Amino acid sequence: MNNFQKRMFAGIGALGAASILLAGCGGKDSVESLHDSLEKVVQVEKPFQKEQQELEKLEKKDDKLYNDMIQLNMDDYSKIVSLADEALKNADQREQHLKTEKDSIDSSKKEFEAARQAAGSIKDKTIKKKAKEAAVHMEKRYASYTGMYKEYEKAIQYDKELYKMIKKKDLTADDLDKQISKVNGSYQKVLKQTGAFNEQTKQYNKSREELYKAAGFHVKES
Repeated sequence: MNNFQKRMFAGIGALGAASILLAGCGGKDSVESLHDSLEKVVQVEKPFQKEQQELEKLEKKDDKLYNDMIQLNMDDYSKIVSLADEALKNADQREQHLKTEKDSIDSSKKEFEAARQAAGSIKDKTIKKKAKEAAVHMEKRYASYTGMYKEYEKAIQYDKELYKMIKKKDLTADDLDKQISKVNGSYQKVLKQTGAFNEQTKQYNKSREELYKAAGFHVKES
């Protein structure tokens, strides 16, 4: 198989948001409620960050398995099958971690809705404006994740098709190249959505910090 095109590997980037812990003052008003809800969003997304780390490990393993496979030829057929089976198991594991990751984001969305409701009760125009700006970035962030999730889910299915195909003795170079192109195209889309997601995460963190400062909280990164 050493004449076949090497598959491009493009993993999902880790969430770049930093948890911001605040020492606020005052009573349990709408601003305080907003702060509490936004901090809960950070907490419910911790599993997301954990899953990102696990996915990164599995992606690196997948990359190695594939590279090992393409170094072999049909004289090493039993080894190719063994590696392909291991890669299929890896794909199943990635699929499970991806679903757990999505559950965390879904929980984040629910918690963020509570923050949105609290923001609606804020009377201070400056603080309310800052809250709306943060919400815009968070909504774009969620939309980017939805696109990233769907495309990565598709990419995993293409990976599975590829590894099942590799186990066939009558596999042609043309068929393999076509499948690799599908895999690469899908991971390119994952990368695009990941870039948008990470950018919106960065912008949201910045907006949230500005919101907290406008509300009179002392911002301290954890």
